[in-house]
Amino acid sequence: MVLLARHAGSNPCPSGTLTDWESFINHTHVFDEFSSESEAVRQSTVSHDEIEITYDERHPDFLAACRLGKTAARLWAMKLKEDFPDERFRVYYTQYDNPIVRFHKVREDEAPWLPDEAITTARGDLRNALVFDSQRSAFPVSTSEGRIH
Repeated sequence: MVLLARHAGSNPCPSGTLTDWESFINHTHVFDEFSSESEAVRQSTVSHDEIEITYDERHPDFLAACRLGKTAARLWAMKLKEDFPDERFRVYYTQYDNPIVRFHKVREDEAPWLPDEAITTARGDLRNALVFDSQRSAFPVSTSEGRIH
C-alpha cells in the first residue's frame, strides 16, 4: 500500500477494499493546496460541520487549477512508475466542483476506484476526467471523451 496521506478532512472514511482506502487517503483537492480568487457560486450544507463549496468554473483561477490538476495527475503516474517499477497504479483527475487528483495501486482481485467505462460514459461529476496507468504511458488511458489506446 502506498500512502500520500497528509490530511483526510472531515470526509467519512470509506468502507470496503484496500483500493477504496488508498483512493480516499491518496487524494488532494487542488484548491486546498493554494489560495484562489475564484469565488464560490454556491454553498450547501452537507452536515452540521461541513459546507460544500462550488466554484465558478469560468474563473481564471479555476481553469488554472484544472490545468494544474491534470499536470499533477500525469506527474504522479510518472513518479509512481519510477519509484515502483514492478507495481501498477491508476491516477485519476476529476473535476466535479473542485479539481481532485487521487491514485491507488491496481490489484487483480479488486475493481479500480473508477472503471474506464464510468469515465468514457461520463456526465456531470466525471466530465473532463482523466485516468493514467503507471504501466502504460504518460498519456491518459481513459478520458471523458473516450478510451485512449
